[in-house]
Amino acid sequence: MLPFSVFAYCAIDLLSLTIVILGIIVQARIGIGFALLSAPLLFIINENYMPGPILILGFILSLLLFFSEKQSLSLKLVLPALAARFPGSWFGVVILVYLPQWLLGLAIGVSLLFASLLAFIKFSISLNARNLFLAGFFSGFSGTITSIGGPIMALIYQNETPVNTRKALITFFLIGTPTSIFLLVLAGELSQQAFVLSVKMLPGVLIGFLLSRYRLFVVISPSKKIIISLSVFSALIIIGKSLLML
Repeated sequence: MLPFSVFAYCAIDLLSLTIVILGIIVQARIGIGFALLSAPLLFIINENYMPGPILILGFILSLLLFFSEKQSLSLKLVLPALAARFPGSWFGVVILVYLPQWLLGLAIGVSLLFASLLAFIKFSISLNARNLFLAGFFSGFSGTITSIGGPIMALIYQNETPVNTRKALITFFLIGTPTSIFLLVLAGELSQQAFVLSVKMLPGVLIGFLLSRYRLFVVISPSKKIIISLSVFSALIIIGKSLLML
């Protein structure tokens, strides 16, 4: 049993908590932002935040959004993607097990740049079973390694109505994210420190979600362009930090 002292907050934990709160507010308000904005900043502070704790916190946010919006799950919209999530996540875990820390950091940085690029792309992709399967696989792979799997799925649904897109993404991540977490646990990639970080940052999810309900915090709703620009900046820092570990 862990001593209670490991859950005490220090100054760096409070900074991390602030980053989580801001990321949750942004995502709860505009539908994107937590992983793209918070994950790279938290990784810079402590590598153990990715991927486990970010996945866990993101899953809890999905639960809160699902219950607060009283939306029904829509398996029909995402079934091929969900079918591909498991092999994609499994492949991601295999990569995590064998990659050295510096190379993992480099992979995270490059993946983040790629995810940011995807968020800028505006072209039509047919919403069909094949494309959903491919998107589900790569979302599971990227999400398991970097905790950032949303942009790939959002790209598939960019021409759908906001209601269908939101319902599909909530369904995909509510069912798919536990798959990645479960495989990380089986592979021993969810360390004790990652568990402690998840527990310590949990209040940030709850606080951020509650604050997002108030119009007063509409000012904490940066544009998509600003979020992506910050993500690119963070990705370059992660890549630089990883190269220094060589």
